[in-house]
Amino acid sequence: MASPVSVYNILESHTPPTPKESLKMELLSDVSLLPGEERITDKDIIYICPFSGAVKGKVLITNYRLYFRSSDADVTVTLDVPLGAISRVEKMGGASSRGENSYGLDITCKDMRNLRFALKQEGHSRRDIFEVLFRYAFPLSHGLVNGFTDIKA
Repeated sequence: MASPVSVYNILESHTPPTPKESLKMELLSDVSLLPGEERITDKDIIYICPFSGAVKGKVLITNYRLYFRSSDADVTVTLDVPLGAISRVEKMGGASSRGENSYGLDITCKDMRNLRFALKQEGHSRRDIFEVLFRYAFPLSHGLVNGFTDIKA
């Protein structure tokens, strides 16, 4: 029989998150969700603000909306866009694109907003967000009826 692992060793081996990591986790933890709304994904991203320039933050995508909150202390930006208000999602840049913030997503909304997000070129970060946005913003193309199909009244 294997000897049990003591609680002391388990707690000792766990390293608490650094203040910067805990800030990232807490950044979107207070976003209130509607009944039936579910978190799909969240990622670190850069929003290209037409007024303030590049703003670092975190984007949360649910089955109903796209929510962005800046992590910079000096610039406060919050975006709350229902996915039904999105008319077009395009990838900008490519693997060979050079320059700062040249690789990301360009989102056009029905209320005349144009949102530009820049991502790092490592991994498939742009593809993941693009596919989630495309699937939930255009549900008829993907066999989804609406964002709240599983609500029990």
